Amino acid sequence: PKDGAGLFLGYALILFAVPTLGVSVVVGLLALMGRGVPDNAIARSHHQYQRRTLFAAAVAAVVGLVLIAAPFALGVPVLFLLAIWVILRGAAGVLALKAGRAIRHPAGWWI
Repeated sequence: PKDGAGLFLGYALILFAVPTLGVSVVVGLLALMGRGVPDNAIARSHHQYQRRTLFAAAVAAVVGLVLIAAPFALGVPVLFLLAIWVILRGAAGVLALKAGRAIRHPAGWWI
């Protein structure tokens, strides 16, 4: 895709969300908000997929952090599952982009 470097950077920020404790999610959201929607259909599907991943990760992280104070520390499993989900979506997106394929369901919740 035409915007390949920017899309790969978006996936790098998604994949670094776990080791940076979400800091890269904030950077990724700011980067996506500053970019327009690509014209190319493949790039557009990846842009939408990244945007949905980053927004959902940010919301789920806030929920997980709030739930840490809940009985039985419910936030811990939420944050753990969020970490796995983010890594899987990031890796799937990179593989699809590297192969030159669009994301089949960019508005979906799974891969």
